[in-house]
Amino acid sequence: MKRIVYIVAFLLSAHLYAQDSTKTVGLSEVTVTANLQSTDIRKTARNVTVITAQEIEKAPVKTLDGVLQYALNVDVRSRAPLGVQADVSIRGGNFDQTLILVDGVKMNDPQTGHHSLNLPFPLEMIEKIEILQGGASRVFGPSAFSGVINIITKKNQPSQVQIGAAGGQYGLYQLNTAVGLTTEKQTTLVAAEKIHSDGYAYNTAFDRHNLYGRTAFHLDRTTLALQGGFMDNQFGASNFYHPKFNNQYEQVKQYFVVAQADRQLTKSWYSNLTGSWRRHYDMYDFNNYRYTKPASINFHQTNVYDIEWRNKWTNAWGTTSFGAEWRRESIISNRLGDALAKSREVPGFFGNNYTLGKDRDNVNFYLEQFKRWDRLTLVAGTLFNINSQFGNEWYPGLDASYSLSETLNIYGSVNRAVRYPTFTEMYGNTSTVIADPNVRPEKAWSYEVGTKRFTAIDQTTLSVFYRQSSTAIDKIKRPDQAVPRIENINNLNTIGAEVAYTLRMAQVLGNEKHWFQRLTFNYAYIWADKKQNNFQSFYTLNYLRHKLSVGANVRLAKDLSLDLWYTLKKREGEYQWDATTAPEPYATIHLVDTRLSWNRPKFRLFVDANNLLNQSYFEHGFVQQPGRWVTTGISLKL
Repeated sequence: MKRIVYIVAFLLSAHLYAQDSTKTVGLSEVTVTANLQSTDIRKTARNVTVITAQEIEKAPVKTLDGVLQYALNVDVRSRAPLGVQADVSIRGGNFDQTLILVDGVKMNDPQTGHHSLNLPFPLEMIEKIEILQGGASRVFGPSAFSGVINIITKKNQPSQVQIGAAGGQYGLYQLNTAVGLTTEKQTTLVAAEKIHSDGYAYNTAFDRHNLYGRTAFHLDRTTLALQGGFMDNQFGASNFYHPKFNNQYEQVKQYFVVAQADRQLTKSWYSNLTGSWRRHYDMYDFNNYRYTKPASINFHQTNVYDIEWRNKWTNAWGTTSFGAEWRRESIISNRLGDALAKSREVPGFFGNNYTLGKDRDNVNFYLEQFKRWDRLTLVAGTLFNINSQFGNEWYPGLDASYSLSETLNIYGSVNRAVRYPTFTEMYGNTSTVIADPNVRPEKAWSYEVGTKRFTAIDQTTLSVFYRQSSTAIDKIKRPDQAVPRIENINNLNTIGAEVAYTLRMAQVLGNEKHWFQRLTFNYAYIWADKKQNNFQSFYTLNYLRHKLSVGANVRLAKDLSLDLWYTLKKREGEYQWDATTAPEPYATIHLVDTRLSWNRPKFRLFVDANNLLNQSYFEHGFVQQPGRWVTTGISLKL
């Protein structure tokens, strides 16, 4: 551990005092929402990754989870590929500790973090993805515990029709279309997608349908926007939650609607009002009970209502951001919650009823002050949280950034974060886990220092972080217990180091047609002071100790390019097939993915090969992932 700290310290010092010989000529400013106001990524006092639409288009992926797989210190643990079910975490956190936003609107499900990436739009509709490392409850409230992923959809698309199709091994086919209509005062975009596979192994087939739309009206100083989506995903869940049940099956559906009003009230005062509703259905069948014992199926329906008012006021002291949010989370179920006064029938499953339920209200008030001097930028703020189930508390934070030169910055931050337990953690008693209705919220202090060097030809970020968690939530199995239990782990400390480097080789050589276009290097190291002594951790201590992603973009000929990604994962923790077998450590994973693409202004052809080395590997205990998977596709703009 000391060795790692010394190496990182050396790299930091060497980076800080390196000759700044490259100017930022030609470097466009990239803004991110790491704070309540948009900020130049070079001056953010946090480690923020931005994945652009151009980078997404070149990656050998077809769904959101695939793109996130390559990002710095992001852990995507798939039970099934192509967005069927994937858990995403940041900086060694677990899947319940990452906040997912779409255009700044919270999309997390209060039932479980397993549903966080159940989002209803094709990958082609994403303009960029912002990944904020570290706790951010000061800005985004509960659930922003270990990081935030903000997915920003495309807005001002030209009036055109886009269609795409892909297909390949295991009966895979993907069809998508998008229609855009833009006038002087109005923009509208509608997109639809279907993905199907016969499955790479027994009971791994899936069918997924996505429908998404957004329209906006621009009226003088006011913008009114309405967006919504629907997703239906049905899939075989072989071995998902128990290694000896191959006939598990799940169906999830999601509806969401978001209405927003933006107005420049005065020259110095901007205001935004957002209202959203999200409904999520989950039907889980442990062992073909649909045909044998319908009463044994798990049914859950969650509803989340959210109203948020955000303001930004520019004044002599800098920029003041303030606002308030009310959020209601509720569930009705036949497994989770307290007894309902009156049962409700499950739609589509006559004779089955929701008999349990729970709801809770969450209110946030927040204030943040942003001030920039010649070289120094300070951002300080706090959030006051009122929760109907867990009480009231403050969550403050401070970020500081200093420009040593036009291209080189150093920064530091300290923030407090909170995450409330999901309804599954509180009430999900099954044959495989015992829940705890009295489990306490997770709370942590997060500290970070780092440096950034952004030039026209390369970008480097080095950072070291430390997280003190006082009451981490985990699923734990002890030797004297027949099944695991949900517990709080006290005083869990996590430390890590991150290195991100991007080189635009074509710009280095001053030749956009050079064969070597771009190189990306991401590495993260994490260490936690808790060990699995006399217990088995299913989530908190199954983090990636080492994660390395290296990507290269090569120009083979005019309009023909090759993109290659290598990913290494070394996971801590163990998994166990049953009580009679010894726990097994996770093996190191080596994955190679590649895309060969021919790009023209109006169409694109590509061939993908995922897991090119055909490695047999496990991300979640006993759920084996697919081997080599070759697909091809086309995209047209009409």
